[in-house]
Amino acid sequence: MSDEIEFQGPVWSHLVAETQFATDLVLTGLQRLCTVPTDADVMLWPSKDLNYSLHVGLHAYSSGLERLCKLAIACNRYVADGKFPALKKFSHNIGGLLDAVEALTPEGPRVANGGGKYLTRPTDTLDPDLTAMVEKFANGAGRYEHLDSLWNEKAKVTTYDDWCAVAAAATVTTEVHDLIALKKAMADAMRSELSEAGLESTSQPMIEAMERPVFEPSVAVALSLYRKARWVAAILDVATYYTEKGLPLLHEVFNPILGHSSTNFFMFDIAQISDKNVVEEELEEVYPRILQREAEWDEELAAEE
Repeated sequence: MSDEIEFQGPVWSHLVAETQFATDLVLTGLQRLCTVPTDADVMLWPSKDLNYSLHVGLHAYSSGLERLCKLAIACNRYVADGKFPALKKFSHNIGGLLDAVEALTPEGPRVANGGGKYLTRPTDTLDPDLTAMVEKFANGAGRYEHLDSLWNEKAKVTTYDDWCAVAAAATVTTEVHDLIALKKAMADAMRSELSEAGLESTSQPMIEAMERPVFEPSVAVALSLYRKARWVAAILDVATYYTEKGLPLLHEVFNPILGHSSTNFFMFDIAQISDKNVVEEELEEVYPRILQREAEWDEELAAEE
């Protein structure tokens, strides 16, 4: 292989595609994990019909994080000696992959110029339990636990209980708590206004997506997982930032998702709030109208009785 990758050649395209794949998996996984009810919410949500989101979310997230780690290792090694290493030995061992990424030495123009955010592995009070849970799931014990339980009496179905145990020790910031409330207020306002405009059925699919609940304990765990992926992405960024090896600038792929603070990630990509201040101003304007309309409905119902 030449010292420089051909622009838009196969290797270039493969690196971009794999980064797109990994980033989308991480995002999809985190979005679903925020919707997992936990024991803390049992009185509010007694049904178990949303619990499956945990397996969907962990499946996507663990695969995406694994791929990001392998990309970071591969690109760092390529910059160092001009060859991409074989990565199969890492298998699905998330903890080992995170340790291998931490062992890398970030260098290059981004570091030399004093740039590069989030290059230090995040410390987390939820670890080692959180990383162990993700690794256990990724290695198959969690991914197939429901199927295994059908034929193996000794198979243990523990992923949900493990998640709830970790979530019980997790908390969100005041800012994220307020954004969760704002997300619900947005959905309520949209439903009311579009129904009044005669678009109740037309808007139903969009409103249902907006109304999908998120649960604070799960949000807190998901944001811890986000910080892990953001750190790995930062290491990958350094390895591919104008290193004179012809690598694509992969931060252009993942930075719109993995370049935010935890609060902004939740705001933009989970709550789907583009500008908190503007949304609050719009809701302050519309809610008096909604409340007046609801009061009129109550009066009409009372008159009918």
